[in-house]
Amino acid sequence: KMRASASGLQYPLSDKKEVKDTYHGIEVIDPYRWLEDPDSAETRKWVEAQVKLTDGYLEKECSVRSKIKDRQLEMQNYEKFGVPFKRGSMYFFFKNNGLQNHYVLYKQKEVKSNSADVLIDPNTFSKDGTAALGVVKFSDSAKYIAYGVKMSGSDWTTIKIRSVDDCKDLKDEIQWVKFSSISWVGDEGFFYSRYPTPKAFSKGDTSFKRGEETDSLANQSLYYHKIGTDQKDDIMVFKPSDSKWMVSGEVTHDGEKLLIYISDSCDPVNRLYHSDLTKWDQKGPLPEVVKAVDNFDAQYDYIHNVGNEYYFKTNLNAPCSKVVKLDITKTIDSKTWTTLVPEREKVVLEEADVVNGKYLCLVHLEHVKHKLTLMDLNGKVVKDKFEMPEVACLSLSTHYKQSEIFYKFTSFLYPGTIMLYDCAKDTTVKFKETVVKGFDPSEYIAKQVFYSSKDGTKIPMFVVHDKSIKPDEKKGASHPVLLYGYGGFNISLKPSFSISRLVWAQHFKGVYAVPNIRGGGEYGNEWHKAGTKLKKQNVFDDFQYAAKYLISSGYTKAEKIAIWGGSNGGLLTAACANQAPELFGCAITAVGVLDMLRFHKFTIGYAWCSDYGNADENKEEFLALRKISPCHNVRKGVQYPAVLVTTADHDDRVSPLHSYKFISALQDIAGPENLRPLLIRIEVKAGHGGGKPLAKQVEEIADVFGFAAKQVGATWTE
Repeated sequence: KMRASASGLQYPLSDKKEVKDTYHGIEVIDPYRWLEDPDSAETRKWVEAQVKLTDGYLEKECSVRSKIKDRQLEMQNYEKFGVPFKRGSMYFFFKNNGLQNHYVLYKQKEVKSNSADVLIDPNTFSKDGTAALGVVKFSDSAKYIAYGVKMSGSDWTTIKIRSVDDCKDLKDEIQWVKFSSISWVGDEGFFYSRYPTPKAFSKGDTSFKRGEETDSLANQSLYYHKIGTDQKDDIMVFKPSDSKWMVSGEVTHDGEKLLIYISDSCDPVNRLYHSDLTKWDQKGPLPEVVKAVDNFDAQYDYIHNVGNEYYFKTNLNAPCSKVVKLDITKTIDSKTWTTLVPEREKVVLEEADVVNGKYLCLVHLEHVKHKLTLMDLNGKVVKDKFEMPEVACLSLSTHYKQSEIFYKFTSFLYPGTIMLYDCAKDTTVKFKETVVKGFDPSEYIAKQVFYSSKDGTKIPMFVVHDKSIKPDEKKGASHPVLLYGYGGFNISLKPSFSISRLVWAQHFKGVYAVPNIRGGGEYGNEWHKAGTKLKKQNVFDDFQYAAKYLISSGYTKAEKIAIWGGSNGGLLTAACANQAPELFGCAITAVGVLDMLRFHKFTIGYAWCSDYGNADENKEEFLALRKISPCHNVRKGVQYPAVLVTTADHDDRVSPLHSYKFISALQDIAGPENLRPLLIRIEVKAGHGGGKPLAKQVEEIADVFGFAAKQVGATWTE
């Protein structure tokens, strides 16, 4: 069944099977509940119809996609390097020759060498590139590497162990791992976190596909795996008292203690327990587990220890974080610890590591720009000027046993330079500089501006474009704009290099803008909290006022703005399209959280209640969520911008059901009268985005940019 629309498209008719829910005495109707079952014949038939419609539209109306794809492949074909790191006596680095689907992990004996050997090549995991490398961790002497393999974009991970010397895998294989770190005990074994085997799989359901299930996750536990043994013999060393809590373990640098971190959400807070490994035989339960911090008031990240004197990064009474020194054998109390690196107002301490056993290597974020500092363990500054540009994003590689610091700086216009600083010698050398053929950064501008949001809060925003573009405040201008946002979970959007954004700037003469809206971590936890729960509307206001700034400053007009965001950013663009459709010409809603009344019932969704609230448990939060929920606020009688919702069949982070229900509401309620297309792109053998092969990334960008260009009238120029 199809439904006609003012856009000329025939939308698949989404049957309405009303389900009534009652929240705090208020009835809410959910007409698309049936789309929550991904395996039903009805859902699969609906998906097929939507795929056919979208593919046909993109093929017919967005022919520029082939040019976008070809240009991306041309510009992507350059060597890309990750930050090198040293483990044991060997150096390691990730490299992509240009168009490989995944980066390859190499090893070499000398820091400067032309004879690197492949250690792990994820491109060999699958023929189509849909298997990817996940978590990796070397054993203490770098004799072994434990590495995770993810299939089809799912978060489910299978851990394998490889001998670094001969590059051969051991027989060990650990399954049903998700959201886990790895921490080794010497070269003997490691701690990891896993969930119980899904019931459907345990019962022998041959149709069970990892990544397509929607069941809520529960009962993550901490295990120990001894090298050379079967997973069934692994020891469960710790299980949190609440089934929804998540747990991870970290062995201290001296190998004497296991630190146990417990979190109940995505908030930057954790409980901190520890156990004495010197009294553990690696065969049974841990000895006494000491509850050093038994609340969720703050975050505690281990940095280093000298005996019982421990160094932690914490945000207790410090929204931008600080470094403290404390005796872990005593009650952890801010009255008894020593503050080594005080909190700085609106300057976020993002990273703190120990180098060579005697220096603190610190990365601060100030107005969304990184600064690197080296201190001694008493908090005295040793070096605060490093060779790097003023506006840059840093990636670091350090180790507590080694004197070398590798750091890589990138920005919107620079693909990356890797520097090597040696603390012992106080010397800096340029290790590797990346150059992209056909791109001259001097032809472009990347600047930071500040604008006022609805409540007067000053919001920073990066604006990137060709130097030929001149904003005209008096007459206005009509440059196509790609406005990208996120605004959640304490995540900061920092200057980074992107070929796809350069294609937009180069060939569509487009403006790329990134506002650092509230909900993110750009100015610490207070900035984050100002965009959560009952204050979530601030995030949408900040984003809408970014569009208003670009219009009033003479960059563009409303109909020339395409907004784009993924995951929490998908919620952002969908909510803004509902609230202010007149501000945008196009909205790209990628893998979004869109049913705000039921998100916590699926996969890992309950962990997001720290940002969003919970409609079942709190009436105030229910009322706030109902007001912003994209699925529940589609309006009839208004003209929406063109909308492209994107999702994937193996997204087990944000289930595709959110996208299915939202596009159904859009097509049913707004579709008949809407002049612009309302479509959904559903990708096969892909997930939330992590580990996506280059080939799929290029295809997706071609579709998204081709669609956006068509809707905002951006024309391709060679």
